[in-house]
Amino acid sequence: MGSHDFSPSNKSMIRPLISAGFFIDVFNAKLVNDKIKLLYTQEMKTGIKLTGIRARKRSLEIEDYQHLDLQDIESEDGIKIFLFHTMLAELKPKEYKDMESSPKSLLPKKFIYYAGGHLHKTVPEKLREGNHTLKIDEKNNIIYPGCLFPTNFLELEKFKYGGFCIVSGEVDSNKNSLQVKWIPIEIKQVNSINIDCNNKYISQVQEIINNEISRNQFQDKIITIRFHGTLSSGKSYEIKSDNIIHKIKKKGAYEVLINKSYLSSKEYGHIRVVVGKTNEEIENTLIHNHAQKIKIQNLSKVQIEKKIYILFEILGKEREEGTKVKEYENEIKQNFLKIFELETVDKEHIDEIQ
Repeated sequence: MGSHDFSPSNKSMIRPLISAGFFIDVFNAKLVNDKIKLLYTQEMKTGIKLTGIRARKRSLEIEDYQHLDLQDIESEDGIKIFLFHTMLAELKPKEYKDMESSPKSLLPKKFIYYAGGHLHKTVPEKLREGNHTLKIDEKNNIIYPGCLFPTNFLELEKFKYGGFCIVSGEVDSNKNSLQVKWIPIEIKQVNSINIDCNNKYISQVQEIINNEISRNQFQDKIITIRFHGTLSSGKSYEIKSDNIIHKIKKKGAYEVLINKSYLSSKEYGHIRVVVGKTNEEIENTLIHNHAQKIKIQNLSKVQIEKKIYILFEILGKEREEGTKVKEYENEIKQNFLKIFELETVDKEHIDEIQ
């Protein structure tokens, strides 16, 4: 499960897909003496054994790696593949520098291939180049295929389409001839238009976009339009997005996305904004900054930040069928006390916690 598939209430859409036999969940674990012991799923045709660590929201699964029974996992005989959904610090692209990550050393050893998820970018990038294949060996055995399809404006603008990897070849205890190939999934063609608004009037910008609309074909395409620069006069909202979208869709476009995050005006003062970030990255930054200002006795800033994420996970748990509202609320309150190590709070004060 990826971080968006995981559900603390166990109600992920993945569950019915597993029950219907479409998916096999290879994250199969049990707790033995405070250590996580991973069990293996064996593919019958090849005999290859698969296991891995599912994701949790806010990369909380990183803590699970620290409790793995590595000796048990690594001593398993046979040819093994490890699946994971965590960003590794050593492979982190520069543009994802703020993303939570963990060192490669947390991964268990003695696997022939590590199938990675979470990062919406193909790593190594050269897999996306033409018909490129990569030989799998001890130095190149961790692969991120990226997302199946871009999920936001930035990804559509940069990547255009997503894909997946196929690993093939022969492998046994004596040799390994595995190769990985990236397979593109181009569902819709993406056309990106950049409008330089620097030192231009609103009327000039409108003329440029009207010319772009007139000379381009948009039939069944996804269109991204980025306005950037500093207007010499006027305000960004005077560029009517709805009108632009209507005109382009009238020419048959499948979808139109407009971005003005890099557009400013000389009529405005400086405003602090975060551009080029996803909602999750902005949220992570805000949580980090606020955690630095919070003081809780005996807890470090790092611990407070982690506990905030755990609290979000608890608050995301839905009320189980048959559970009374009062019982559900009390459970959340008790979990709050436990997370922030406040079990000693007087019982009469528990109801004050909202």
